[in-house]
Amino acid sequence: MSEMSAQGRKIFFLNPPYSIKMEIIPKLQKYEYEVYTIDSYRDTKNLLRKNPNSILFINLDSQMQTPAWFNFVRSFDREDALATTLISILSERIKEADKEVFKKFTTLAGDIIDYSEGTERTYAAILNILETNDAKGRRQYVRATVDHDNDASLFWNHGSKMHLLKLLDISSVGMAVKVPPALESQIIAKNFLLSDATMRLGTKQVVVEAVIYGVKQTPAGTIWILLLLPQTPASIKDEIRAYVSKTLENQLIVTINAERKDEQDYSLLNYYNLATKTKSKTKTSMSLFSKIPGSNV
Repeated sequence: MSEMSAQGRKIFFLNPPYSIKMEIIPKLQKYEYEVYTIDSYRDTKNLLRKNPNSILFINLDSQMQTPAWFNFVRSFDREDALATTLISILSERIKEADKEVFKKFTTLAGDIIDYSEGTERTYAAILNILETNDAKGRRQYVRATVDHDNDASLFWNHGSKMHLLKLLDISSVGMAVKVPPALESQIIAKNFLLSDATMRLGTKQVVVEAVIYGVKQTPAGTIWILLLLPQTPASIKDEIRAYVSKTLENQLIVTINAERKDEQDYSLLNYYNLATKTKSKTKTSMSLFSKIPGSNV
C-alpha cells in the first residue's frame, strides 16, 4: 500500500468564502477529511511544497484579479514539488471567457465551481472532486499528535484518587494516553471501562466514557489505547474533530514559520496574456477557415 493511498490527501481551501468556511468545511471534517484553510496566497506555496499531492481549492473572488490568479495557477507547473497539487477553482463572478481560458490552458481537478448555486450543490461538487481523487485514502479517521499540548489530558477518578493521564494522540473515535505510575501497578487490562472521565482539550472540557482497547509497554512507560463508547454524543465528537483540526493546522503553520512569504506579483507574469492571445488567434483562424468554400467547420 502506498503512503498516499493509506493517508489520503491533505485538502486546502485558499481564502474560502464565508459559506464554505462555515458550512462546508465543518461537514467535510465530520466525514473525516483532512481539511485546512489558508488565509493568504502568500503562504500557499510554502505549505504545498511541504505537502505534495494535496488538493487545493482557490477562491478567485478576492485577494487578486482573475488574470493574476491564472498566472498563480500556471506557475505551479514550473516546480516539481508544486506540480503534484490538484487545483480546483471556486468563483461566483468569473466571466465565461475566463472560464474557457482556465479550462483550455490549465489542468484543473473538476469543473470550476460556482458557489452561488447554494451550499448543497457546492458541497456535492467539492465532494465529487475529493472522491474522484481518493482524498480520504484508506484512513478512516483524522488523528492529531498532542503530546506537546500540556492542556490535552484525561482526568479519571479511580478508587479514592483522581488520576491525570496525558493525551498522546486523539481522533473522534479514541485516543492514546500515558498511564501515570500510580496506575501502572494496578490490575487494569484490556476491555476495562473508564467511566466519567473528563477530557480537557485546550479550554474545553467534556465528560466521556472509554474502554481500554490495548495496552503497550514502552521505555517511557505504559500506554493505553482507548476507544470512546459508541453512544458518545455527536456534540462531543464534533468538539474533538474541531480540536484535532485546529491542532493539525497549527502544527502545519509552524513548519513554514521560517520560510519567506511569497512576494511574487502575479499580475506581472505573462501567462494570462499569452493564453488569451493564443485563444483569440485560434478563434480567428477557425473563423477564417469556416469561410473557405466547401469547409464543414
